[in-house]
Amino acid sequence: MLYATGFMGNFFFERGIWILYLSSMGLSLFQIGILQSVLSATMFVMEMPTGVISDKIGRKRALLLGHIFLIFYFSVFLVSTDFWLFFLGHVFYGIGLSFISGTDQAMLYDSLKEQKLEHKYGKSIGYYNALVITALALSMAMGGFLSELSWNYVFVAGIVTQIIAMIINLFLKPPSIVESGDEGVSSIKDIVGEAKEFITFNGAFRFLVISISTFVAITSVFYMYGQELLNQQGMSVKNISLLFAGMAIIQAVVSILSPQLADRYSGKKVLIITFLTIGFLYLLIPINNIFLLVSFIIINCMFEAVGVVSSKIINDELNSKTRATLLSLISLLDSILMFLAFPLIGFLAGYADISLILTVIGVASIIISCFTLFKFYKIKTLHSNEKVKTNI
Repeated sequence: MLYATGFMGNFFFERGIWILYLSSMGLSLFQIGILQSVLSATMFVMEMPTGVISDKIGRKRALLLGHIFLIFYFSVFLVSTDFWLFFLGHVFYGIGLSFISGTDQAMLYDSLKEQKLEHKYGKSIGYYNALVITALALSMAMGGFLSELSWNYVFVAGIVTQIIAMIINLFLKPPSIVESGDEGVSSIKDIVGEAKEFITFNGAFRFLVISISTFVAITSVFYMYGQELLNQQGMSVKNISLLFAGMAIIQAVVSILSPQLADRYSGKKVLIITFLTIGFLYLLIPINNIFLLVSFIIINCMFEAVGVVSSKIINDELNSKTRATLLSLISLLDSILMFLAFPLIGFLAGYADISLILTVIGVASIIISCFTLFKFYKIKTLHSNEKVKTNI
C-alpha cells in the first residue's frame, strides 16, 4: 500500500513546466525565484516540526496531512492569477512536502525492520523511487498535453490524484516497531532531545548531512532552472515536458540499478564516482547548446543514484523513534540552501549568462560534497579503529 500511495501521490502534472506557467502569467525569473524561496523557507520552518509530529502521531497520519496540503496547493494554483496567491500556494506546497519528506522513507525502513529485513532497504527504496519517478514521468508527459488544452486541467488532475492517494493511505498498516532502549521515547520533547543528542555526539553524521544536502539542493535548483534554459533554446512547453518525462524514465531505471552497484562496489565508491562525473559535466554546459542538453540530461539522471544510495547510508545510521525527525533535518538543510540559491541565481541571471552561473555554483557544490563525504568516512574509520583497540 505504501508503494501505491507513493505512486499516486507523485502525479505532479506541472512539475516539468511550472516555471513556464508562472512566466506565462507575467512573473519574472526573479519573482519566480522568490516563490521558490517561499517554498524552501516554508520547508525550512516546517521540516523539523513535521518530522517530530510524524514520530509522535505516526507515519500514516503524517502522510495524510501531507496530501491534504498538496490539494490546497493545487487548488490555489487553479484559481490564482496574483503573485500573492501564488505565494500562499507555495506555503501550502512546502507544508505538504514537509509532512511527506522523510516520513515515507522512515515508514518503509521501519516496516522492513519489523520483519528483520532492513538489509533489503537499499533494493526496496530503489523500487519505491522507481515507482515515484514513473508517476512523475507519466504526469509530466501528460502535463504538457493538458497545458495545451487548458492550464486548469493540469491542476485539476493534480487534485484528483492526491485524493486517490489519500484513499489508498486509509488502508496503510503502519509498523509497530519499538527498538530496544527506545521504549521511553514518546513525547515530542523526548524525541527532539534524543535527536539533538544524536547530532551532538555523532560528528561523522553531520558531515554526511552537509555532503548530501549540498548536492541535492544545488542539483534540484539546476533541474528547475533547466526549464527556462531549454525554453531559451527554442523548445516548446510540450517538448520540454516530454523531455522531462523521458529523463524520469531513465531515472527510474537508475533507481533500480544503483542499489546493486552499491552492493557490488560500495555506496562510498558509487557516490564519489557520481559526484566527480557530474562535476565534469557541469564544466561542459557553457560550451554550446548540445553539451548543455546532454549534460543536463545525464546530470539529472545520475542524481537519482545519489538519492537512493545515500538514503541507505543515512538510514543505517539512525534509530526508528527519531528517524523521521532526523531525515527532516536533512531536508531542512536542503531547504535552506535552495532558499538561498534560487533567488540568487534568478537575480544574477539579469546580469550574466544563466548557464555560466549554474556551472560555477554546480562545480562549487560538488567540491563541498566530495570534501564532506571524505570527512564522514574518515571519522567513521577512526571510530571503528578505536572500537577495535578498545575490544582488544
